[in-house]
Amino acid sequence: MARPMYSSAKFAITFAAMVLGQQVAAQPSDALATLLAQDVRLAAVADQMLVANNALCRLHMPVTGLIFHSRDQYSADVAGTRFVNGAIVIEAIVPGSTADSAGLMAGDGLVSIGSQQTGDLVKLEDNPLRDSAYSALADLQGQPEIALTFTRAGREFTVNLPAPQGCRALVEIRSLNDLSARSDGRVIQVSYGLAAEASDAELAVVFAHEMGHLVLEHRRRLEAAGVEKGFFGEFGKNQRLNRQVEVEADRMSVHLLANAGYDPAIAPAFWRTSLGRRAGGGLLRSSTYPSPETRAQLIEREISDYLGAGSAPTWPGHLLGRRDTGFD
Repeated sequence: MARPMYSSAKFAITFAAMVLGQQVAAQPSDALATLLAQDVRLAAVADQMLVANNALCRLHMPVTGLIFHSRDQYSADVAGTRFVNGAIVIEAIVPGSTADSAGLMAGDGLVSIGSQQTGDLVKLEDNPLRDSAYSALADLQGQPEIALTFTRAGREFTVNLPAPQGCRALVEIRSLNDLSARSDGRVIQVSYGLAAEASDAELAVVFAHEMGHLVLEHRRRLEAAGVEKGFFGEFGKNQRLNRQVEVEADRMSVHLLANAGYDPAIAPAFWRTSLGRRAGGGLLRSSTYPSPETRAQLIEREISDYLGAGSAPTWPGHLLGRRDTGFD
Protein backbone atom coordinates (compact mmCIF):
# COMPACT_ATOMS: atom_id res chain seq x y z
CA MET A 1 0.00 0.00 0.00
CA ALA A 2 1.12 3.57 -0.37
CA ARG A 3 2.12 4.06 3.19
CA PRO A 4 4.35 6.87 4.47
CA MET A 5 5.91 5.46 7.99
CA TYR A 6 8.19 2.59 8.77
CA SER A 7 10.79 2.37 11.51
CA SER A 8 14.42 2.32 10.43
CA ALA A 9 15.08 -1.05 12.09
CA LYS A 10 16.93 -3.43 9.80
CA PHE A 11 15.45 -6.81 9.02
CA ALA A 12 18.57 -8.53 10.25
CA ILE A 13 19.01 -12.28 10.51
CA THR A 14 19.49 -11.89 14.25
CA PHE A 15 15.91 -10.60 14.57
CA ALA A 16 14.56 -13.38 12.41
CA ALA A 17 16.26 -15.90 14.68
CA MET A 18 14.70 -14.26 17.72
CA VAL A 19 11.23 -14.50 16.21
CA LEU A 20 11.34 -17.85 14.51
CA GLY A 21 13.90 -19.93 16.39
CA GLN A 22 17.09 -21.76 15.49
CA GLN A 23 15.94 -22.89 12.04
CA VAL A 24 16.32 -19.33 10.74
CA ALA A 25 20.11 -19.40 10.77
CA ALA A 26 19.98 -22.11 8.12
CA GLN A 27 17.05 -20.57 6.20
CA PRO A 28 17.17 -16.75 6.51
CA SER A 29 15.12 -16.19 3.36
CA ASP A 30 12.27 -18.23 4.86
CA ALA A 31 12.39 -16.14 8.03
CA LEU A 32 12.20 -12.90 6.05
CA ALA A 33 9.33 -14.30 3.99
CA THR A 34 7.44 -15.11 7.19
CA LEU A 35 7.93 -11.56 8.44
CA LEU A 36 6.88 -10.10 5.10
CA ALA A 37 3.73 -12.26 5.05
CA GLN A 38 2.52 -10.42 8.16
CA ASP A 39 3.35 -7.09 6.52
CA VAL A 40 1.12 -8.01 3.56
CA ARG A 41 -1.70 -9.11 5.88
CA LEU A 42 -1.55 -5.81 7.74
CA ALA A 43 -1.34 -3.82 4.50
CA ALA A 44 -4.47 -5.50 3.15
CA VAL A 45 -6.43 -4.64 6.30
CA ALA A 46 -5.01 -1.12 6.37
CA ASP A 47 -5.71 -0.33 2.71
CA GLN A 48 -9.34 -1.31 3.14
CA MET A 49 -9.79 0.83 6.24
CA LEU A 50 -7.81 3.84 5.02
CA VAL A 51 -9.88 4.07 1.82
CA ALA A 52 -13.25 3.39 3.47
CA ASN A 53 -12.65 6.13 6.05
CA ASN A 54 -11.03 8.70 3.79
CA ALA A 55 -13.79 11.23 4.46
CA LEU A 56 -13.04 11.20 8.19
CA CYS A 57 -9.41 12.29 7.78
CA ARG A 58 -7.91 15.68 7.05
CA LEU A 59 -4.73 14.33 5.44
CA HIS A 60 -4.94 12.03 2.42
CA MET A 61 -2.84 9.93 0.04
CA PRO A 62 -3.23 7.58 -2.93
CA VAL A 63 -3.56 3.92 -1.88
CA THR A 64 -1.83 1.67 -4.40
CA GLY A 65 -1.24 -1.69 -2.73
CA LEU A 66 2.54 -1.30 -3.08
CA ILE A 67 4.92 -2.20 -0.26
CA PHE A 68 8.36 -0.66 -0.81
CA HIS A 69 11.61 -1.46 0.96
CA SER A 70 14.99 0.23 0.55
CA ARG A 71 18.50 -1.15 0.66
CA ASP A 72 19.36 0.76 3.86
CA GLN A 73 16.82 -1.30 5.83
CA TYR A 74 18.83 -4.49 5.40
CA SER A 75 22.16 -5.86 6.46
CA ALA A 76 24.66 -6.06 3.61
CA ASP A 77 24.54 -9.84 3.24
CA VAL A 78 20.74 -9.83 2.87
CA ALA A 79 20.52 -6.67 0.72
CA GLY A 80 22.89 -7.98 -1.96
CA THR A 81 20.35 -10.29 -3.59
CA ARG A 82 17.22 -8.19 -3.02
CA PHE A 83 18.13 -4.87 -4.66
CA VAL A 84 19.48 -5.77 -8.10
CA ASN A 85 16.97 -3.37 -9.68
CA GLY A 86 17.73 -0.34 -7.52
CA ALA A 87 17.95 1.12 -4.03
CA ILE A 88 14.15 1.09 -3.59
CA VAL A 89 12.17 -1.94 -4.75
CA ILE A 90 8.71 -3.41 -4.50
CA GLU A 91 8.98 -5.89 -1.66
CA ALA A 92 5.38 -7.12 -1.97
CA ILE A 93 1.98 -6.23 -3.44
CA VAL A 94 -1.41 -6.43 -1.76
CA PRO A 95 -3.51 -9.03 -3.63
CA GLY A 96 -6.40 -7.48 -5.54
CA SER A 97 -4.95 -3.95 -5.38
CA THR A 98 -4.50 -1.64 -8.36
CA ALA A 99 -0.77 -2.44 -8.31
CA ASP A 100 -1.62 -6.13 -8.52
CA SER A 101 -3.93 -5.51 -11.49
CA ALA A 102 -1.19 -3.51 -13.24
CA GLY A 103 1.11 -6.54 -13.36
CA LEU A 104 3.81 -5.09 -11.12
CA MET A 105 6.07 -7.61 -9.40
CA ALA A 106 8.12 -7.95 -6.25
CA GLY A 107 11.69 -6.93 -7.04
CA ASP A 108 10.76 -4.19 -9.53
CA GLY A 109 12.98 -1.18 -8.87
CA LEU A 110 11.34 2.23 -8.38
CA VAL A 111 12.86 4.81 -10.75
CA SER A 112 10.48 7.76 -10.43
CA ILE A 113 7.26 8.90 -8.75
CA GLY A 114 5.55 11.35 -11.05
CA SER A 115 8.34 13.78 -11.95
CA GLN A 116 10.38 12.90 -8.84
CA GLN A 117 13.42 10.76 -9.61
CA THR A 118 14.08 8.38 -6.72
CA GLY A 119 17.81 8.88 -7.23
CA ASP A 120 17.31 12.47 -6.02
CA LEU A 121 15.44 11.52 -2.85
CA VAL A 122 17.09 12.33 0.47
CA LYS A 123 16.51 10.54 3.75
CA LEU A 124 14.08 12.12 6.21
CA GLU A 125 15.99 12.40 9.48
CA ASP A 126 16.97 8.88 10.59
CA ASN A 127 14.28 7.11 8.55
CA PRO A 128 15.12 4.75 5.66
CA LEU A 129 15.04 6.04 2.09
CA ARG A 130 11.84 4.07 1.56
CA ASP A 131 10.05 6.61 3.79
CA SER A 132 11.06 9.42 1.42
CA ALA A 133 9.50 7.48 -1.46
CA TYR A 134 6.26 7.05 0.45
CA SER A 135 6.23 10.75 1.28
CA ALA A 136 6.68 11.68 -2.39
CA LEU A 137 3.90 9.29 -3.35
CA ALA A 138 1.58 10.66 -0.67
CA ASP A 139 2.16 14.20 -1.95
CA LEU A 140 0.43 13.18 -5.20
CA GLN A 141 -2.93 12.74 -3.46
CA GLY A 142 -5.93 13.99 -5.38
CA GLN A 143 -4.73 12.80 -8.79
CA PRO A 144 -6.87 10.14 -10.55
CA GLU A 145 -3.75 8.27 -11.72
CA ILE A 146 -0.18 8.09 -10.47
CA ALA A 147 2.67 7.76 -13.01
CA LEU A 148 5.33 5.40 -11.64
CA THR A 149 8.42 4.26 -13.51
CA PHE A 150 10.13 0.98 -12.67
CA THR A 151 13.04 -1.06 -13.89
CA ARG A 152 13.02 -4.84 -14.32
CA ALA A 153 15.86 -6.88 -15.78
CA GLY A 154 17.45 -3.78 -17.29
CA ARG A 155 14.24 -2.47 -18.90
CA GLU A 156 12.43 0.67 -17.74
CA PHE A 157 8.66 0.94 -18.01
CA THR A 158 6.00 3.35 -16.74
CA VAL A 159 2.56 2.52 -15.39
CA ASN A 160 -0.27 5.01 -14.88
CA LEU A 161 -1.73 3.54 -11.74
CA PRO A 162 -5.31 4.35 -10.70
CA ALA A 163 -5.20 4.91 -6.95
CA PRO A 164 -8.18 5.46 -4.65
CA GLN A 165 -7.69 8.11 -1.97
CA GLY A 166 -7.29 7.11 1.66
CA CYS A 167 -6.26 8.53 4.99
CA ARG A 168 -2.57 9.38 5.05
CA ALA A 169 -0.57 6.92 7.15
CA LEU A 170 2.46 4.74 6.77
CA VAL A 171 1.68 1.27 8.12
CA GLU A 172 4.08 -1.52 8.98
CA ILE A 173 4.86 -4.59 10.99
CA ARG A 174 7.27 -3.67 13.75
CA SER A 175 10.22 -5.99 14.28
CA LEU A 176 9.27 -7.11 17.79
CA ASN A 177 7.99 -10.44 19.04
CA ASP A 178 5.59 -8.94 21.59
CA LEU A 179 1.90 -7.96 21.68
CA SER A 180 2.14 -4.23 21.00
CA ALA A 181 0.82 -1.66 18.54
CA ARG A 182 1.29 2.09 18.33
CA SER A 183 0.58 5.23 16.31
CA ASP A 184 2.46 8.54 16.35
CA GLY A 185 0.10 10.48 14.08
CA ARG A 186 2.12 9.61 11.00
CA VAL A 187 2.91 5.91 11.29
CA ILE A 188 0.87 2.97 12.52
CA GLN A 189 2.86 -0.07 13.67
CA VAL A 190 1.76 -3.51 14.84
CA SER A 191 4.33 -5.88 16.30
CA TYR A 192 5.16 -9.12 14.53
CA GLY A 193 4.19 -11.11 17.63
CA LEU A 194 0.70 -9.61 17.80
CA ALA A 195 0.01 -9.92 14.08
CA ALA A 196 1.20 -13.54 14.00
CA GLU A 197 -1.25 -14.51 16.78
CA ALA A 198 -4.22 -12.47 15.57
CA SER A 199 -6.88 -13.57 13.11
CA ASP A 200 -7.67 -11.18 10.26
CA ALA A 201 -10.65 -9.80 12.20
CA GLU A 202 -8.57 -9.35 15.35
CA LEU A 203 -5.85 -7.61 13.35
CA ALA A 204 -8.53 -5.25 12.01
CA VAL A 205 -9.60 -4.39 15.57
CA VAL A 206 -6.02 -3.62 16.61
CA PHE A 207 -5.47 -1.49 13.52
CA ALA A 208 -8.78 0.34 13.97
CA HIS A 209 -7.79 1.41 17.49
CA GLU A 210 -4.44 2.78 16.30
CA MET A 211 -6.10 4.44 13.30
CA GLY A 212 -8.52 6.06 15.74
CA HIS A 213 -5.55 7.92 17.25
CA LEU A 214 -4.55 9.10 13.78
CA VAL A 215 -8.05 10.23 12.74
CA LEU A 216 -8.54 12.13 16.01
CA GLU A 217 -5.05 13.67 15.74
CA HIS A 218 -4.18 12.66 19.27
CA ARG A 219 -0.42 13.15 18.98
CA ARG A 220 -0.84 16.77 17.92
CA ARG A 221 -3.42 17.46 20.60
CA LEU A 222 -1.38 15.85 23.38
CA GLU A 223 1.74 17.75 22.40
CA ALA A 224 -0.24 21.02 22.36
CA ALA A 225 -1.41 20.25 25.90
CA GLY A 226 2.14 19.50 27.04
CA VAL A 227 1.29 15.90 27.91
CA GLU A 228 4.17 13.51 28.47
CA LYS A 229 4.41 9.80 27.73
CA GLY A 230 6.57 7.14 29.35
CA PHE A 231 7.12 7.11 33.11
CA PHE A 232 5.65 10.57 33.72
CA GLY A 233 2.65 9.70 31.58
CA GLU A 234 1.37 7.51 34.43
CA PHE A 235 0.65 10.40 36.81
CA GLY A 236 -1.67 13.36 37.26
CA LYS A 237 -2.82 15.31 34.21
CA ASN A 238 -0.61 13.20 31.95
CA GLN A 239 -2.28 9.98 33.08
CA ARG A 240 -5.79 11.44 32.82
CA LEU A 241 -5.36 12.76 29.29
CA ASN A 242 -3.41 9.75 28.05
CA ARG A 243 -6.27 7.56 29.23
CA GLN A 244 -8.82 9.89 27.64
CA VAL A 245 -7.28 9.49 24.19
CA GLU A 246 -7.18 5.69 24.57
CA VAL A 247 -10.91 5.71 25.32
CA GLU A 248 -11.56 8.02 22.37
CA ALA A 249 -9.59 5.70 20.05
CA ASP A 250 -11.57 2.68 21.25
CA ARG A 251 -14.83 4.50 20.60
CA MET A 252 -13.69 5.69 17.16
CA SER A 253 -12.49 2.20 16.23
CA VAL A 254 -16.01 0.78 15.84
CA HIS A 255 -16.96 3.51 13.36
CA LEU A 256 -13.83 2.83 11.31
CA LEU A 257 -14.59 -0.89 11.33
CA ALA A 258 -18.21 -0.39 10.30
CA ASN A 259 -17.28 1.91 7.40
CA ALA A 260 -14.82 -0.73 6.15
CA GLY A 261 -17.49 -3.43 6.14
CA TYR A 262 -16.65 -5.17 9.41
CA ASP A 263 -19.18 -6.01 12.08
CA PRO A 264 -18.24 -3.54 14.86
CA ALA A 265 -19.12 -6.21 17.44
CA ILE A 266 -15.75 -7.83 16.71
CA ALA A 267 -14.10 -5.05 18.75
CA PRO A 268 -15.61 -5.78 22.19
CA ALA A 269 -15.33 -9.50 21.43
CA PHE A 270 -11.58 -9.12 20.85
CA TRP A 271 -10.93 -7.48 24.22
CA ARG A 272 -12.59 -10.46 25.93
CA THR A 273 -10.41 -13.06 24.20
CA SER A 274 -7.22 -14.41 25.70
CA LEU A 275 -5.20 -12.50 23.11
CA GLY A 276 -7.10 -9.28 23.80
CA ARG A 277 -6.59 -9.58 27.54
CA ARG A 278 -2.88 -10.25 27.09
CA ALA A 279 -2.49 -7.43 24.55
CA GLY A 280 -4.31 -5.19 27.03
CA GLY A 281 -1.49 -5.71 29.52
CA GLY A 282 -2.90 -8.14 32.07
CA LEU A 283 -1.65 -7.48 35.59
CA LEU A 284 1.12 -5.22 34.24
CA ARG A 285 -1.31 -2.97 32.37
CA SER A 286 -0.38 0.72 32.18
CA SER A 287 -2.70 2.99 34.17
CA THR A 288 -3.36 4.95 30.96
CA TYR A 289 -5.41 2.01 29.62
CA PRO A 290 -8.74 0.80 30.99
CA SER A 291 -8.98 -2.92 31.69
CA PRO A 292 -9.91 -5.10 28.70
CA GLU A 293 -13.39 -5.73 30.14
CA THR A 294 -13.95 -2.00 30.72
CA ARG A 295 -12.85 -1.35 27.15
CA ALA A 296 -15.29 -3.96 25.85
CA GLN A 297 -18.15 -2.37 27.78
CA LEU A 298 -17.28 1.16 26.61
CA ILE A 299 -17.17 -0.03 23.01
CA GLU A 300 -20.51 -1.83 23.36
CA ARG A 301 -22.03 1.41 24.65
CA GLU A 302 -20.65 3.30 21.63
CA ILE A 303 -22.19 0.74 19.28
CA SER A 304 -25.53 0.88 21.07
CA ASP A 305 -25.66 4.70 21.22
CA TYR A 306 -24.38 5.52 17.73
CA LEU A 307 -24.38 2.50 15.45
CA GLY A 308 -27.65 0.77 16.16
CA ALA A 309 -27.50 -2.50 14.26
CA GLY A 310 -24.00 -1.69 13.04
CA SER A 311 -25.11 0.00 9.83
CA ALA A 312 -22.70 2.08 7.76
CA PRO A 313 -21.62 4.55 6.57
CA THR A 314 -21.27 6.25 9.91
CA TRP A 315 -20.13 9.81 10.61
CA PRO A 316 -18.89 10.04 14.23
CA GLY A 317 -19.20 13.81 14.50
CA HIS A 318 -19.40 13.63 18.28
CA LEU A 319 -15.78 12.42 18.26
CA LEU A 320 -14.45 14.30 15.22
CA GLY A 321 -15.51 17.62 16.78
CA ARG A 322 -12.91 17.11 19.50
CA ARG A 323 -10.04 17.56 17.02
CA ASP A 324 -10.42 21.35 17.21
CA THR A 325 -10.90 21.65 20.95
CA GLY A 326 -8.33 21.54 23.73
CA PHE A 327 -8.35 18.93 26.46
CA ASP A 328 -10.25 19.78 29.66
